[in-house]
Amino acid sequence: MQTQSHFLMTAAALTPLRQRPWLGATEVAGLLTGAVLPDLPFFVLTLGGEAYYRWIATPPPTAIIMEYLHFTLFYTDPLWIGAHNFFHSLLINSALLVAGWWGWRRRGSRVDRFVFWAAVAMLIHVFIDIFTHHSDGPLILFPVDWNYRYSSPISYWESGAGGQTFFIFEIILNLVLVAYLAVAYWPTIRRRWRRKTPAPSSKR
Repeated sequence: MQTQSHFLMTAAALTPLRQRPWLGATEVAGLLTGAVLPDLPFFVLTLGGEAYYRWIATPPPTAIIMEYLHFTLFYTDPLWIGAHNFFHSLLINSALLVAGWWGWRRRGSRVDRFVFWAAVAMLIHVFIDIFTHHSDGPLILFPVDWNYRYSSPISYWESGAGGQTFFIFEIILNLVLVAYLAVAYWPTIRRRWRRKTPAPSSKR
């Protein structure tokens, strides 16, 4: 799925839990960060690659730049493979989960709690991606296996695997989630806005 969908689903799932004592700022920050972190290296590489081949290096002769980045380097370049799949790996994220849990129980630090909850969100992100990517799914056993990708029958973008239908579904889902978050948080935003707005002075 698209990155914003991961973020919105996580934010919406956290909304009913806002008053729970165990859900503090550290936990929320970890979950929201983990919801999008697996996709961030891909965006950085895309922006960097676009700038590099547009203004510095010779453009690829056989494809437009974006196609070369996403359909050649994505599958063949070790930097792209490693960067994109590091936080898409079930092995790495499970190790981070265990490390965060162990550190949290041993030291009780905010950093360990952040790592634990970020790993929870990243694992959820990966499981969603496994079942919404057809030919470009994550290397879930990276770095042990640099080749295995589960080929889901559903794709969030490939037309041959229901991408057009899923695209419409994802847009509707995101609109519903945005509306839900707006309704849920509007009273809080209004109260804070009213507190910051000075009362008009009365004239005598």
